[in-house]
Amino acid sequence: MFAAIIKGVILGLGAAAPIGPVNVEIARRTLRGGFPAGFFLGLGAVTVDVSYAILVSLSIRPVLDRPWLVGLLTCAGSSFLAYLAWLCFRDFARDVDPDLSAQTTSIHRGYVTGLLITSLNPMTLVFWFVGVPGQAANLQDPARELPLLSVGVFLGAISWVVFFAGLVSFIGGIAKHRAMRLANLAGGIMLASFAVYAILQWAAKTL
Repeated sequence: MFAAIIKGVILGLGAAAPIGPVNVEIARRTLRGGFPAGFFLGLGAVTVDVSYAILVSLSIRPVLDRPWLVGLLTCAGSSFLAYLAWLCFRDFARDVDPDLSAQTTSIHRGYVTGLLITSLNPMTLVFWFVGVPGQAANLQDPARELPLLSVGVFLGAISWVVFFAGLVSFIGGIAKHRAMRLANLAGGIMLASFAVYAILQWAAKTL
């Protein structure tokens, strides 16, 4: 059973650690509003990851069997990422002062943003509904061990969120304005790239 938790931790880290839309926004929110802002956005993403892990543990795989739904999620997710990219470029062009923008940073909105980014990301669905069942095949007693796998997913993902938000908060304490400018520019480019890539990947599979 301990092995199931370890596998879950690895999967949680695998879902949370790669550079992607969530980590881009964690960095931006942390620089604007401090560690709590980045942490709660990451917590929203972790909520979705654990929810998907639980669904997999119940052998529920309704999404990938419906290409039209994947297409709908792809369009919705790409549109949302494009909107976030626009916000990045807007703040970069305005050279927003991080200390002033921190006053408008909402922890609750950050949590909801984390939920939306992760739940609307088709790659997240592929990861959990393809990658996790592959790991589950190696479990001796999936019915009992998959819940432990989900616990491990939470531990791995939340550990990354705490580490990354803490690291960005530390960097922001040294050179906050410069780091914010860089995060807005790099974040805008990356989020726009993710949006375009998701649409192209979906189009290549369906057209």
